[in-house]
Amino acid sequence: MGKMDLVNNADLQSPPTKELSDTKRLCDETDYKMAKRQNLGCFFVGSDGPRHRGNRLLSNSEQLPDTELPPEVEEGNIEYKLKLVNPNPSRLEHLVTQMKWRLREGQGEAVYEIGVCDNGKLAGLCRDEMDASIQTLRTMSKLADAECIVLKEFNVADNKTVSNVPTPAFLKPPVPKMAWGEVEDKNEKTASSSSSALTPDKFVCEVLIRRSQDEDCMWTDLRVAMLGNVDAGKSTLCGVLTHGELDNGAGKARLNLFRHLHEIQSGHTSSISREILGFDKQGRMFNYENHSIESILDCSSKIITFIDLAGSQKYLKTTVFGLTGHCPDYAALVVNSKQGLVGTFREHLGLTVALRVLSFVCITKIDGTAPTTVRRCRMQIENILKGPAVRRPAYVVSSLSDAEDAALQIRERTPVFMVSAVTGDNLSLLHHFLSRLKPALSPEARTQALQAAPRFSVDGVLTVTGQGTIITGLTTKGTIREEDTMLLGPFGDKSYQEVKVASIQCNRLPRRLAKCGQSVSLGFHNLERTPRKGMILQSPSYESYCVEEFTAEIYILQHTSSSKLKRGFEATVFIDSIRQTVEIIDMDREITTGQKTKVKLKFVQFPDVISVGSRLFFRNGRTKGMGTVVDIVKIPSRIRTSGSGETSANSDLVLDELN
Repeated sequence: MGKMDLVNNADLQSPPTKELSDTKRLCDETDYKMAKRQNLGCFFVGSDGPRHRGNRLLSNSEQLPDTELPPEVEEGNIEYKLKLVNPNPSRLEHLVTQMKWRLREGQGEAVYEIGVCDNGKLAGLCRDEMDASIQTLRTMSKLADAECIVLKEFNVADNKTVSNVPTPAFLKPPVPKMAWGEVEDKNEKTASSSSSALTPDKFVCEVLIRRSQDEDCMWTDLRVAMLGNVDAGKSTLCGVLTHGELDNGAGKARLNLFRHLHEIQSGHTSSISREILGFDKQGRMFNYENHSIESILDCSSKIITFIDLAGSQKYLKTTVFGLTGHCPDYAALVVNSKQGLVGTFREHLGLTVALRVLSFVCITKIDGTAPTTVRRCRMQIENILKGPAVRRPAYVVSSLSDAEDAALQIRERTPVFMVSAVTGDNLSLLHHFLSRLKPALSPEARTQALQAAPRFSVDGVLTVTGQGTIITGLTTKGTIREEDTMLLGPFGDKSYQEVKVASIQCNRLPRRLAKCGQSVSLGFHNLERTPRKGMILQSPSYESYCVEEFTAEIYILQHTSSSKLKRGFEATVFIDSIRQTVEIIDMDREITTGQKTKVKLKFVQFPDVISVGSRLFFRNGRTKGMGTVVDIVKIPSRIRTSGSGETSANSDLVLDELN
């Protein structure tokens, strides 16, 4: 997957034109609607164009470098503007959109050269026009949630500095990145081809536009898993929350989440689907009702990603994988008020306790249920939550202040909401609660994970025609950037392959980087082997190893057989994004339901990467258990470089093993 460019469908077979460049600027909701009205037919295609790099041009010296700068390029975080004097509202909105793209390509920084033509000619502006242009830039910066800093101003007539605003020490040079540039209107940016003398008292200015935070990760990302028995209304509730349209009572809202035809026909979820809901700093909600994905991300300071999971016992392994592989911060346990605590509800509740995922409860379909039935269902929930297995008493939310308290006390108490997706009863309380939720990780742990070297957990693999193999998963540590060289593995021969990241997509949109906690999809330049679920993608700075045998402390949740668990027992184990069969090769003692012991396990199919302290869940038929990894046996791994031989990632360990 190469760099993603937005192009006009009609111009695919022709060279880029000014109209094509204009189309590429349509990146926010307003521009999208404008494109739709003009029937431009925009879509994404790959591009293998060269990478252009930019840097500050004027402020690196005390004198102007020449009467001309290098011509403006469409790629990079540097923008030339002849003047920005009193733009109309439509033009201002368009300029802000362009500024957001320049900021994105500069990873939070962009440089504007004012008084400079597209071809680099230093035309200059008079004092009034320069002041008006700077004021317009400040207005644009405010709308783009950035700050405007004047770096340096020159008088092109005498080649002298007029004002030299020192760059603060904490400002780094703009990161050279690729961008979509703007082609100015002909009547705004015109450069004379003659070499006539410059008009006296004409000024050029260099201005730094800087976000206070990286635009690619401006929001707080929270993941909420939807759990509960089949027909509880999980998909319907999720559809109503994310699309802003009430259900018709026949499951219309859930159609937005279904991925397969048999799901639509049966009305039951069988796969893992994801939808987002945004909130800004004031708690205002942004969903698909009036916003595109991109505008939701631009307007929000917090993104709630709902992970809709299956409720049927038939798809339990998919549900467990959604909890272990997607690492949700919270789980929403959905209960049908007409049915009560039936089916897989108790099992799903046990999974959240075993995996230490904080949960809250949503009692649905209260519009068509008698109050006494709803009350009985609520009492059943209260009894099970205050029991010895959970020990987090219920907290029924009936007002906005209750929702505020519930978000703050979710570690001690379990919030309970009684809602209707048909009438909308109490959905505002659920909205307010979601807007106040905080990440499950502490700020210190998040900072530490963000500063670490990048590591990525693979939970999906797909092949796209013309693009090759794509992997999806969760960035567990650090930051992954385009063109980063990383190691993917371990493969069946216990080796890692060196790969280079070609492209990144997050929430279905192209990105330049992926930060810790973000679920993204990655494409590669040189992926020669087929990856699988459970692999990791990591920085070369990490130790490259794999694990075949490990020790864990396990607890048996359920075992219906008359015989106890003993050596040779096999089960499917779930550890993070890993899902494969393990065998008990040694154990301290034979155990049954309600007992725990220390066991030594071995992966049956292929080696994987796990770490001490990881939580695990295993099942075989009706036998289920949980545990924690307490020790691992590391096997040194080789690194295979692209199109060549192989080198050892840990040569000293390999030599010791050979000796």
